[in-house]
Amino acid sequence: MLLTQKQIENFKTQLLSMREEVLQRNKNREENLDIDQVRGNENHMGNAGTAEYEHAREMTLSQNDEQLIDEINEALQRIEEGTFGICVDTGKEISIERLEAVPYAKRTIEAQKEYDQQKNPVDESLNNKREDNSQMIDLIEKEHE
Repeated sequence: MLLTQKQIENFKTQLLSMREEVLQRNKNREENLDIDQVRGNENHMGNAGTAEYEHAREMTLSQNDEQLIDEINEALQRIEEGTFGICVDTGKEISIERLEAVPYAKRTIEAQKEYDQQKNPVDESLNNKREDNSQMIDLIEKEHE
């Protein structure tokens, strides 16, 4: 089922709103970082570690937001190109349910799972180590019985 023009317009409105929210959130975060830097935390050594942690946390959140903005912009571009709702990998339609949950989705659920597996392959040695650890735990428990 292809998306209707009304559905596409609704997604466009939703994406533009999402983008504005993320941009505003980033602006607020940057302003808060600037205020914290002006205040300074040099008065107490314990504050330095907290400030460093907070700065790293805020940077990570900013990077995640930047990636989200890129995803939203790509979805808006697909709307303009007339390819919104079509999987970039398979050419199949993305379900309306998926688009309602993730309006900037560019892959079907199946294609996204495959993409994620290729991007982050499961390391079999990790699974083996878990099994080794469980065997070690069993041995230790038997020794203490």
